[in-house]
Amino acid sequence: MASWEYPAHKEFPMDGPKPSEVDPRDMEAQMEARERQLREQWIKAMEARLIGNALSKCYKTEGVNHFQNCKHLVDLYLQAVKEAKFKGWRD
Repeated sequence: MASWEYPAHKEFPMDGPKPSEVDPRDMEAQMEARERQLREQWIKAMEARLIGNALSKCYKTEGVNHFQNCKHLVDLYLQAVKEAKFKGWRD
């Protein structure tokens, strides 16, 4: 279990403008910008969830050695939780 690494997700283009930078009258561009922003936030939230599940499994399988053998997952999980703040599409 100590060799687990999170696989990289497919990245969608984030080079578009944020919802606040798009003309409010252009609904198509507004919806596209909102979807892009929400998609990235959900991906980060699900990454944190998957890492948490792997961490839980590591704790169960490693037993008393989990402090040493699961440390890399703890670091990944703490970093993912910091980044996974779901804000919605409003700035």
